[in-house]
Amino acid sequence: LEHPRVRGLASKLPRFVPGQPVPVVTLPGISGQVSGVWSLWRIALVGIAEPFQRFLPLFFHDDGRLLQPTARRIWDQLLTVEGTVLSHIKGEESRSLLSRAMELAGIQGQTLYQELLEAHASRLERKRDKTQYSFAMRRQAIERLGLTEVRQHRLALLAREEEEKRAEFTAREQALPELTPL
Repeated sequence: LEHPRVRGLASKLPRFVPGQPVPVVTLPGISGQVSGVWSLWRIALVGIAEPFQRFLPLFFHDDGRLLQPTARRIWDQLLTVEGTVLSHIKGEESRSLLSRAMELAGIQGQTLYQELLEAHASRLERKRDKTQYSFAMRRQAIERLGLTEVRQHRLALLAREEEEKRAEFTAREQALPELTPL
């Protein structure tokens, strides 16, 4: 999910650290019967030039149910109204909540991760096609002009540049997943 108001905040959202106190919050516009753990996760592809990321809000109710519509509703509320911090969960209980949330985020984030991979592969394929077309046009231009020795030299330089670009594209294909609690 890519929330419109989060796009600008993405680089400013701090990473949640294991053991960090977890605020217990009440939000206006959210029913008092909604009680559980909400978290926000960044799912990203790392090791590539262009940043590919999506955000995943999660909410698991005290009764164990995972409620995605509620997670999105809480996220919307957090972006528009200020909640009231009632207390903080600390220590081992905080670590336990993060561990459970991370487990759920890993499962729920698979779809977003696959979407990121597909978008990355599609973008890479488009760039590869444009680059190949550019090299083909340059090769045609070189083959039409100049002395034979000059053409051969220019074609050799072009071949080296093409090989470098192929290696660059191969490296760009190597994307790794990153799941970050925010």
